[in-house]
Amino acid sequence: MIGTLKQNWFSTHRGQLIFALRSTVAALCGYLLALALQLECPYWAAMTALIVIQPTRGLLFEKSLYRLVGTATGALVGLAVLTTTQSPLLLTLTLSLWIGICVGVGNLLFSMRSYACMMAGMTATIVAMSGFLNLPHLEAIAFGRIGDVLIGIVAATLITALFTPRQSRDEIACRLETATAKTIFWLAFVLKKGRSGQIMEEEQDLLIEIAEIEGQLEAIGAGSLRFKPQKRRYQQLIASLLSLLSLGRNVASSLHQAEPAAQHDSQWRNRLEQHLFQVATKISRSETIHCLDDLKATITEINAQSSRIGTMLDNVVQALHEVLSHSGYIQTMVSADAVTRRTLCRNGHEALRAALRAMIAIAAIGLVWTIFDWRQGPMMLMAMSIMLSIFSSKEHPVSFVGQIFIGAAIGSALAVGYRLLILPDIHQAVVAGLVLTPMIFLGTYAMSCRRTAIGATDATLFFIFICQPGTPVTVVPAEIILAALAMVLGVGSAWLSYRFLVPVTPLSRLRTLLEATHRDLALLPITEDRLRCDRLQARIHHRVIRMVALANQYDDRNHRILVEAALAALAASTCQECSGNNSPGILTAESALATPREQAFALFQTTVCQWFKQHQFTSS
Repeated sequence: MIGTLKQNWFSTHRGQLIFALRSTVAALCGYLLALALQLECPYWAAMTALIVIQPTRGLLFEKSLYRLVGTATGALVGLAVLTTTQSPLLLTLTLSLWIGICVGVGNLLFSMRSYACMMAGMTATIVAMSGFLNLPHLEAIAFGRIGDVLIGIVAATLITALFTPRQSRDEIACRLETATAKTIFWLAFVLKKGRSGQIMEEEQDLLIEIAEIEGQLEAIGAGSLRFKPQKRRYQQLIASLLSLLSLGRNVASSLHQAEPAAQHDSQWRNRLEQHLFQVATKISRSETIHCLDDLKATITEINAQSSRIGTMLDNVVQALHEVLSHSGYIQTMVSADAVTRRTLCRNGHEALRAALRAMIAIAAIGLVWTIFDWRQGPMMLMAMSIMLSIFSSKEHPVSFVGQIFIGAAIGSALAVGYRLLILPDIHQAVVAGLVLTPMIFLGTYAMSCRRTAIGATDATLFFIFICQPGTPVTVVPAEIILAALAMVLGVGSAWLSYRFLVPVTPLSRLRTLLEATHRDLALLPITEDRLRCDRLQARIHHRVIRMVALANQYDDRNHRILVEAALAALAASTCQECSGNNSPGILTAESALATPREQAFALFQTTVCQWFKQHQFTSS
């Protein structure tokens, strides 16, 4: 019975055990290679090997490259700063300014470019503080940091890359194809029947699905230059789907409020629905589309009856043509203008807050270090700089750093026990690394489990850093304990900074996104330059995607309200000519009505006010 249970446990956890074994071997190889090359602080190589390991090969290569770039930049800056001054106060103020710049710029960038900026900020502090504690070895520490990171990357790549799978791209292609077909099915229903309750719910589900697909694109394209053009085409397809959602919603609104005669004329509606169903069905079956000409002919007939509806439907067909072009169902060249539609929103307000948070917190701890001449101040600053930089762009850093605090406390306590009870009797650096192997294996196993991944990662890293294998153990026990405590306090101080100093939560990020979207929507109607109008529209699209992703992940109670607000923002972002406002032949009765864009903007404002009220925010 016991043997069967053991066999079942090993078979169930086989993948996690293999991951832990590979990670441990990579860390140990990095450490031994750094030892052989006589680099300063060889344990940094082991830590790097654990950090850069990723679930897919592309992410492994891309993260490794940007980590090396950020490390090299930060190490040189740290060396230059400490060479210029050894005054704790000036040193801290200079580093706080540098970290503030790196964090601010990093929060304006995306993906691994942001990671490289954060690495440059924290590495400068690590090198400067390590060098301050050991001035004779300053240059060896700075260049050793670069060498250790390079060796750790090489070790992780050689040991794990061959066994790390490529990111599956077929799944994302299938999801996009399904989302495209569903969007066109939705368009057929909404143009014929209007936005009923079920259609509104399907509309919200579509936007949530599109936001989830957009969130996966960065990981799928990582580390592959050949996939970049395909990734751009996917992004343009998503932009076209968003345009289709917004235009379809506006046209449906016009059809069901504007022209009574056209509203009762069901013949062309049935033909329109039939053609759209043909297009969607062919997409769902991965067949080539040949029925757009019939669709355009129907639109021409409608245009003869109502120029406004005809013009708006013509814009819908144009958006549909873009969707099919980017999907590959129509072989056509993508225009250069389409590329400009991929505009990412960079939140300067959030970036400034993140920079100020890092600068104030680092400067405050540096002031305490200076006034009280606290020997463990540099250790605390090292831990703080990591937490306040790398995790500042996370959507919910309070929760993230809170889990890290628990892991850091556990890892530090275990490291203190190792350094006081086991390592003093070991005088060979190779043996010291081997003695740590069982704990590293347990830590990496916990890293492979979803619930313990965050805490276990930092528990393992703190354990290695405080044990410092490969360096002489000459520190008295009290100082080892105080150093470990200072590092854990550094993590705790970073948590306090995220929670109270300059607070940041998913809800506050959502509020900032909503306010920025409102400003862009208000600016759109008065923007006369078409290129600027297109860029504003693309920026709103990106904000909408982020808004939906954040709401779906962190606001379970009210996320449907925000998804509806996002849909209203999409509809309100439709430019004047696309909504048919400038079309000739608009009836006098219609001109007295609010345009679909204005109605959508009013709905967006109402929905946002409702969400603000539920979360007790003051509307600005």
